[in-house]
Amino acid sequence: MKRLFTILCLPLAVLFFACSTDIDLYADYKETPIIYGLLDATADTNYVKITRVFSVEGDAYQTAINPDSSNYPGKLDVRIIEYCNGDSLREIILDTITIHNKEQGLFYAPDQKLYYTTEPLNLNSNSEHYSYRLKVVLPDRTLTTKTDIVGNRSFGVQSLAVNFSKEYFGTVSRQFLFHPAVNGAFYQVSMAFTFLEQRTPDDDSVPRTMHWDIGTFSTSEYFNYHTDGDAFVFPYRPETFYAELQEFIGGDTAIAGLKRYIGDYPVEVVITAGGERLRQYIYNNDASEGFVIGDPEFSLINGGYGVFSSRMTARQSVRLGGETVPDLVAMTNWGFKFIGGREE
Repeated sequence: MKRLFTILCLPLAVLFFACSTDIDLYADYKETPIIYGLLDATADTNYVKITRVFSVEGDAYQTAINPDSSNYPGKLDVRIIEYCNGDSLREIILDTITIHNKEQGLFYAPDQKLYYTTEPLNLNSNSEHYSYRLKVVLPDRTLTTKTDIVGNRSFGVQSLAVNFSKEYFGTVSRQFLFHPAVNGAFYQVSMAFTFLEQRTPDDDSVPRTMHWDIGTFSTSEYFNYHTDGDAFVFPYRPETFYAELQEFIGGDTAIAGLKRYIGDYPVEVVITAGGERLRQYIYNNDASEGFVIGDPEFSLINGGYGVFSSRMTARQSVRLGGETVPDLVAMTNWGFKFIGGREE
């Protein structure tokens, strides 16, 4: 009996993959393509991953580390067709590239073959809405799938500061405002707090960054009910910031000579908008961990597995508002000092 291994890899932040496997038994083997692509109109390069399931007799794990088992031979005819307001504008032919930094796993590494283009893609505007159709010509069939592009030039941060003042401990969540992205179906939000750390007076100060995952919010389930004018609102809790920071710096025990310096704009807010097709894929396949275990019951590739969608990321550095800086400085065991204060 032949064993069929299906490569199921879902890229959420970048298109370099963590993969898992599932074994299924089929009386008749039929080759099935796997396609993953997330278009970003702000990226210099866009990638599409095209692989296939494979059928082997014997040790399938040994076969999985052979690139020829997963890759289609040679270079496929892969194109992206651009549409504006429903009208076809141009075709972009994708070339192949080999990356060399895929992590080791069940499948071949560190090299991976991807299809890519450096052609600039277009953002939506008030009068122009863009979509892109992927066309893949396989030896036995042609696959097509389409996505609306996510994003526009106004997508980004509106609030100028975050407020972690201790006076808000135990109260309702603080609110942060941002301008939504056209075709954004959900948003992943995080913050990064960066400061300089100096262990002794003779040491150089080095930057350290604490990353804080705020959460994932669906446009239909959350943001339709949490708005401020034209802006969307996501919540955060000041006490959680302090808990995350305490763990990051290793507790609250004073260290002789240690100093930590806070600048003017120490917090970077990162908001990634994902398209509707990506939201459907994650929801239906329960891919919250970044990969799918088992054959997916839901796919957005007719005749194959995978997803072709779009995303866009907005980043903005903001101030610490309210009494956040005095509160941090007052915690003498943590060693924070404020060195900002430049005029706007």
